[in-house]
Formats: sequence, structure tokens, C-alpha cells
Amino acid sequence: MRKSLSLFFVLLFLLPLVTYHTAQARVYIDVTKPFSRKLPLALPEFQALEQTAPIGAKARGILQKDLEFTGLFDFLNPNSFLGQPDPTNLNYRRWSRVGAELLVTGNYGLVGKQLTMEMRLFDVVDGKLLVGRRYDGIPADLTRMMHRFADEIMLALTGDRSVFSSRIAFVGARQDDKGVNKEIYTMNFDGSRVRKLTNRKDICLYPNWSSDGGLLAYTSYKNRRPGVFIHAMAGGQGKMVINKPGVNITPVFRPGGNNLAIAMSHTGKTNIFLVDLAGNILKRLTNGWGIEVAPSFSPDGKKMAFVSDRGGSPQIYIADLTDGSFRRLTFGFKYCAAPDWSPRGDRIAFQAMIEGTFQVVTITPEGQDVQILTRGYGGAEDPSWSPDGRLIAYAGRRTGRYQIYVMTAGGQLIKRLTSLAGENTDPSWSPRGVAGR
Repeated sequence: MRKSLSLFFVLLFLLPLVTYHTAQARVYIDVTKPFSRKLPLALPEFQALEQTAPIGAKARGILQKDLEFTGLFDFLNPNSFLGQPDPTNLNYRRWSRVGAELLVTGNYGLVGKQLTMEMRLFDVVDGKLLVGRRYDGIPADLTRMMHRFADEIMLALTGDRSVFSSRIAFVGARQDDKGVNKEIYTMNFDGSRVRKLTNRKDICLYPNWSSDGGLLAYTSYKNRRPGVFIHAMAGGQGKMVINKPGVNITPVFRPGGNNLAIAMSHTGKTNIFLVDLAGNILKRLTNGWGIEVAPSFSPDGKKMAFVSDRGGSPQIYIADLTDGSFRRLTFGFKYCAAPDWSPRGDRIAFQAMIEGTFQVVTITPEGQDVQILTRGYGGAEDPSWSPDGRLIAYAGRRTGRYQIYVMTAGGQLIKRLTSLAGENTDPSWSPRGVAGR
């Protein structure tokens, strides 16, 4: 196996990196405000360190697409630039004159199969270098180099890395001569590098990632009965964890460990149980009289959102796993489903029936500040938060067939991620660090 790029990661500038960690550091982007002002950013052509293969345009394009994906930057027209920057002696006034508040420079060299990228982010307003990195690897590492630097930019400006090392699992329905099969697929955060993970030629549903991204749980209708499988992302075909009589569906990993919450009906009622990877039932988490499914844990694992019809119609409830109490979260909607707790812990996304169509809605864990994020034809279902809590992936059918889309936590559409055959639903966003495994 080729060595990971992390082995070649080299720190260029040590002292400037501490500037955005101090208490007096400038706040560039407040990620708690979904409609923050876009920052004017200059991204000039990357310059060769020596006579070398022209890969600067490709590297620049990858980085720009990454940053565009966040919806946080206003890219300045390169035609307005007053020459190329000298990163070792930057003329901040020149870049301020064209309206830039931030400037990214890139220098590259390719000697044989050895690729070097030197990347810098400057604060034009305050006249200082925010972060500099040097990456050494091979040409095949270029995309990962740019993803890593995009994460460094987000860390410098928001205090948190973004989604550029994450993947999204989803369900793809495909027709063959024996009928419709549903398999689990994965793709990069931006819809690239689609990979078929399962090949069971049956029905696979409800993908969910472990906290470290090393495992993916899902339900498969093996022998016409839904059982829960675990797939190691390092390889393998998937291992059945539990297949008790009745249904075994909507598996979700509990944060910080490898135990799973699974909706099961072997007792005669569909309730949620905590199960280990060996298939042992550790604890019964709900005890409703009807149907209780679709668990989603708070980031600390102490509370759990889930769907129950104990009140007469499917609604979202919260279980306090410390004291065993339950409370209803959603009101005013006829039908609610598919809760997903934000990794920030501040909101829960779910789908609610509005005028005959499911739409994505968010709410605080206390049941306040209900925000309807999507409207109109095609609807939106199966919301899944990004690992930084800024974005939401969901399935919508505005084109007539379900495809995967991504929007900001405030409801601003970023892009359509899939343009694949069949129906593509049930996205599940991975933790960081999964891409490239």
C-alpha cells in the first residue's frame, strides 16, 4: 500500500500558526450564524518553483471547488488582479486595492515523481500570514493535498476543520433483470469518487458510520428478513451482527464506541435496543406499545432522538438515557421521521410532512426555534449533518427521481451531489478522515 500523505506532511511556518488560536484573534467567520457575510478572497494562479509540469491550474481548481462548497467565500475576478503575488514579500496594499480580504498563494514543483506544494493563506486586512504548509508526495496525492489545505483554511478562519476529508454513504436503487436491488454506495463529500460498497443483490438500507469512520452499519434483507450488517471500511464483505425474528432496522452507532442502537421487533413490539458488535443485547432503550425506530444520539451519547407513534402519529421523541425519561419533541406536524442530531449538539434535523410532501426541518433539542429548510416540489428527506455541523445532505426528487443534495444548516442549497441512474436516498455523512482510506 502506498504511504499515506500524512507521512510527507511538513510544517512550513510555525510562528504564524499560533495567531488564530489566541484569545485576541480576529473572528473571520462565525459558523453559528448560517447567513454570515461571504469573505472576499483572491486566488491567483499557482506559480511553478522551477521549470516543471503545468499542474498549477489543476491544483488551483481543486482548492477553489473545495472552498466554493462551503458557501463562505466571494471569489474575486482574476482579471482585476494587479500582477502575481510574491509570498516571501507580499504587497498587502496591492491586494487590498482589488477588494481582497484574504489571499491564497500556491507554489509547486515536480521533479520526476516527487511533487511539492507550498501553500499560504494571508489576511490582507491585518497584513499577516495566517497559515503556511508544505506538502511533499507524488502527483496522485494532489487532490488530497488541496483537500488538506482547504481544511487548514477553514481551521484558521472558523476554528474548526471542514468536510474535505469526509465521505457520504447512501442507498442506490438499480434495476436489473430480476427486479430492483438497493445497494450501499459511498462518495466523497462533493459527489466525486462514487464507489459501490455492497453487492448483495437484495435490499440494503439505513447506512450509518461509526465514530471513527472505520465501520459502516446497514440493514440488509438477507433471506427476505432484515438483519443488521457491519462493513469494515478497510475491506471485507460485511458481517451480520443480528438477525432476530421480525425486523432489525435503522442501526446507529453510539458516539465514542462500537455499540449500536437498533430497532427490533422480536419481542412482538418494535422498540430500540442497545447491541454490541457480537450481537449481544445490552439494554432495552425504549418500551413503547407501538413502533419506535430511527434512533439518533446526542454527541455525548447521553440522549437519543427517535421516532415513535406512541402519541397516535409518528413524531420525534427524546430519551434521556441517564434517568430513563422520555419527552415528545415535535408538534404541529402530522408525520415526522428520520431525526439526525447535529454533531454540535445544538439542533436536530428531521423530515416532516408539510402539505403532502416531506421537507427537512430543524429544531433545538429543547423543542424551540423550528426552522423549515426546504419547500416546494420534490420535497426533501433523510437529512444527515456534516461532521462540522454546517451542512446537511438530504435526498430530494426535484428532477423526478431521488438524488442526493447538500445545503447549509440555514437552508441555502449548495449543490446536487449525485446524477446517477435509479433512485438515490438515505445519505449518511461520515466523520472526518475517511476520504482516502
